[in-house]
Amino acid sequence: MDDRARDALERIAARLPSLTRGRVLDLGCGEGRFLPARGVGLDIDMERLRVARGASRLVVRADARCVPFASASFDTVYANRMLNDTGDVDRVLSEIARVLRPSGRLLVLTRARSAQGDRLDRANGTERLLRHFARVDAELDPTDDRIALFIAEGRRSS
Repeated sequence: MDDRARDALERIAARLPSLTRGRVLDLGCGEGRFLPARGVGLDIDMERLRVARGASRLVVRADARCVPFASASFDTVYANRMLNDTGDVDRVLSEIARVLRPSGRLLVLTRARSAQGDRLDRANGTERLLRHFARVDAELDPTDDRIALFIAEGRRSS
């Protein structure tokens, strides 16, 4: 990653705390870079979870396509640079909508290039998120045409 991209990601990542409220699930938390001290980290990679435990003791090994928490359990879910690695973006978004409380918020940080296949990127993020959420805002970085922070709120009624 070049310096310009790293700086852009840091600027957007710095926004996360001010957008976060209540009980947090960091989906695909990796090594816990964004994981709040009392947040719950979920990742499929046990080695990365061992590192994430330094940020929060509340970590669980699971697949994002089948989140092992009750419906309406979280106020904020982070999905930072992980959705496109799941192989089924809409299934993961459905799981996120399920575990969020009705007034909950999803924060998606992406640096994906627009591409064919199952991707959530800067170009299609709002459209994809509106399939699952009532409101979506996007903060697009002006220095890197791949980086975006999407803020989704309110589950879409079935």
